[in-house]
Amino acid sequence: MFKGALDGVKVVEYAAMVSGPYCGKLFADFGADVIKVEPPAGDPSRHCGPFPDEEKDPEKSALFLYNNTSKRGITLDITKDEGLEAFKKLLRWTDIFIDNHPGDYFEMLGLDWESLQKLNPGLIYVSITPYGRTGPRAHVKGDELTLIHAGGEGNLMPVRSYDLSFSPVKFGGYQVGYHGGVAAALTAMALVLGKKRTGRGHMVDIALQEVIVTLLAPILHGMKYNDNSWCRVPDRPPAMGRMETSDGYIILGAADDHHFRALRELIGKPDWLASDMWDDMVWRANHMMDIAPKMEDWMRQQKKQDIYHKIAKVGIPVGPVNTAEDVMNYEQYQARGYFVEVDHPVAGKYPYAGWPYKMSASKPQVSRPAPLLGQHNEEVFCRVLGYSSDEFKRLKNAQVI
Repeated sequence: MFKGALDGVKVVEYAAMVSGPYCGKLFADFGADVIKVEPPAGDPSRHCGPFPDEEKDPEKSALFLYNNTSKRGITLDITKDEGLEAFKKLLRWTDIFIDNHPGDYFEMLGLDWESLQKLNPGLIYVSITPYGRTGPRAHVKGDELTLIHAGGEGNLMPVRSYDLSFSPVKFGGYQVGYHGGVAAALTAMALVLGKKRTGRGHMVDIALQEVIVTLLAPILHGMKYNDNSWCRVPDRPPAMGRMETSDGYIILGAADDHHFRALRELIGKPDWLASDMWDDMVWRANHMMDIAPKMEDWMRQQKKQDIYHKIAKVGIPVGPVNTAEDVMNYEQYQARGYFVEVDHPVAGKYPYAGWPYKMSASKPQVSRPAPLLGQHNEEVFCRVLGYSSDEFKRLKNAQVI
């Protein structure tokens, strides 16, 4: 049986979509015993997809399958009295409780922080909300789109816009949720270690808007220090960054003097780059747009992978803008064994994104695929919570589980 670095840590996750479930996944893949509690209708992410062969099936959603590996899963209607009592038993059992519902959701069920402390004085309560549990927006709802923009990130996207008529956009996918999940897991893990010393529980108040602002901290400081516009239209748009090739795009960062000299040599030091003035970083910053059309014309004659390898070989920061197919076939991921095959009893066997770290010991792993809806009901209610078979059947017949 797999015993990871967090073997013995118990987690109850009552969370939906991405931030809370990803936080729980990080614990589960490291060996913690994570019990995911879903309402009888299931986590909404079960209906979000993508789905294999476009067959919409709540057991085949790639979003749900990825974010819920290595967990046990139960269903429970906590709006019913018996369901709430069962949930309280789980909270007495657990070390960590992960929740990403509105801040007053559990308060309305009689489970405010004070009540949770009485149930379990050592409980670490991880609360993830759009704007935090305090302040004028504490009870305002938010999602990926609104939080990317509330945190200021959208004002920078898309990069290299030529004027403000290009509307701001958000990142693809669920960046708020994943960054929020990492922040929640890191904070919860710090409190797990602290609890060993103090024995006391704590509440963690994660505001997703603040997670996004934290990612922008250097840019915010730059705006204050340099009085720049801090938006998707740079004061001096560079003649590099995202550049179009004949069959795609690359990201080029030849800002430092030695990098730019190497780029000039690679291009062939044409007349329009012959002046020694190009060796001066400050001069370049003010004149890059003078050569932008020529740089872009030259780059459009190159093939994406060819020019990427040529530029990388001379030590210039560069990267291809990869498609999904490029990512799956990328030699670097293959060499590091990044993708992990997971065989799910309904969805089948597919490669999943792995972990962005390698460890010499206590390595993370997918100990079991994401649970089917209610898959571990009997196991958890009878073996963990101590319900008899008759009590379990009665709860089932009453549609509490």
